[in-house]
Amino acid sequence: MDFNKYRSKIVAAALAICVIGGGTYYYMHTNTTQTKTQYTTGKVEKGTVKTLISATGTINPVNYVDISTNVAGKLESVLVKENDQVTEGQVIAYLDMRSMQATVDRAKSAMDNAEKDMNRYATLAAQDAIARQTYDTAVSTYEQAKATYDSAVANLSDATITAPMTGTIIGTPLKAGQTISTGISTQMVIATIADLSNLEIYLTVDETDIGNIRSGSKVDFTVDSQPGKTFTGYVSQIAKGTKGEMGTTSSSVVYYTVKVQIPSDIADNFLPTMTARATIYGDEQKDILVVPMTAVRTDKQGEYVYVIKNGQPTRTSVSTGLTGDTNIQILNGVSEGDEIVVSGDVTSTSKSSSRMGPF
Repeated sequence: MDFNKYRSKIVAAALAICVIGGGTYYYMHTNTTQTKTQYTTGKVEKGTVKTLISATGTINPVNYVDISTNVAGKLESVLVKENDQVTEGQVIAYLDMRSMQATVDRAKSAMDNAEKDMNRYATLAAQDAIARQTYDTAVSTYEQAKATYDSAVANLSDATITAPMTGTIIGTPLKAGQTISTGISTQMVIATIADLSNLEIYLTVDETDIGNIRSGSKVDFTVDSQPGKTFTGYVSQIAKGTKGEMGTTSSSVVYYTVKVQIPSDIADNFLPTMTARATIYGDEQKDILVVPMTAVRTDKQGEYVYVIKNGQPTRTSVSTGLTGDTNIQILNGVSEGDEIVVSGDVTSTSKSSSRMGPF
């Protein structure tokens, strides 16, 4: 026998055995991997669910006023500048009063003449020397003249612009020489005064979260001007909107404004219009059935979990309640102590489990 041919047959046989053995190992290993369960289980327990709601908003003074005037005219002088402290009743600006004073003088003269005519006609009417209608006309003329005079005096008074509250001038006031116009849709603001010791945050909250927030709820927030610091405030008001303005809408989602009171002892850390990033502590439920949020799955048929029964994961429908940061309330479908799949892939060789897909 040729030795080389004999050796070639031996090598070929060895290779065939290796291929068959390797294929068998791969098949058995793959089949084992595919049928091996790869999930983590846990127990249904009693616990607490805390709702945490993230929101962003701006800081605003609770009390502020935009100062304008009802009369048109040129600003003769502005006595305040940005950041000035002012007190209630303090004069902050004057309009040019010359034309207004002339109007008052003319109105005063017309009123005085009308009053003299009225008094003279009153005497004549008492003596039946004139018709009663003549006297009545004189009375009406006087009343109109007096109304014109009173209006002119009021306009002259409005030309002296005073602070309606104590606070700080925020923003830049109008400059002397600018003309104040009236009769426009938006009044011209001469200056804005705000009480910076009393601030609040206007947070924008999604409609899906608004039902979990209550007046008095704790709110932790941060601002970019104070890196690394977290401050605490409390929900003071949940805006319900007004007719024709029931919240704002963006991309078909409705948002509502939640106002957060900032304690006065930390108010000096903030300025109006700063951006605040907040976490609102919403509803809290104690001693209720809870599972990790990862345990609850959803499809067209509804919410469900996998309960371990006889060593196998079995789909079980559930109803959920309050959702927390990491866990969720279970209203029905499982009992305390039940072992459930909390994460991972659920696979099985049984027919009843063949349709179970990945988590």
